[in-house]
Amino acid sequence: AGSPREIAMTEALDRAEAALASSGDGVQSAVHRSIAFVTDRYHEKFAASAVAEHCGLSRFQFSRNFHSTFGITFREYLLRFRIREACRRLAAGEQSVTGIAYAVGFHDGSYFARMFRRYVGVLPSQYAARRDDTTRSDG
Repeated sequence: AGSPREIAMTEALDRAEAALASSGDGVQSAVHRSIAFVTDRYHEKFAASAVAEHCGLSRFQFSRNFHSTFGITFREYLLRFRIREACRRLAAGEQSVTGIAYAVGFHDGSYFARMFRRYVGVLPSQYAARRDDTTRSDG
């Protein structure tokens, strides 16, 4: 399952990704391309203006249309996407917390920890330990 914060974060991402299934044209289709951009490059550092350019829109058009299409800002979507990916990697237990932070696009460990706690409700190390405890009790 997950914490209420984690569930809310995941639901927002799921809604955005479900919107991709709906056929859109023009600006909406261009904004949908930003989701594929994030999926491919979430681990890289990039500005929203680069994504807007990728979508063939001005930064203003992109920001306005992304928010109206998905109900959250692009920055918020990117943060949630990265945190969800960090949760997945922490659950797998294959990397250190710091390694995961960098692998999902955070370049400052303390910022990663703050954002993770904001969205998930616990620190990344606590999340990993909780997953470890669950795995040990299952085995």
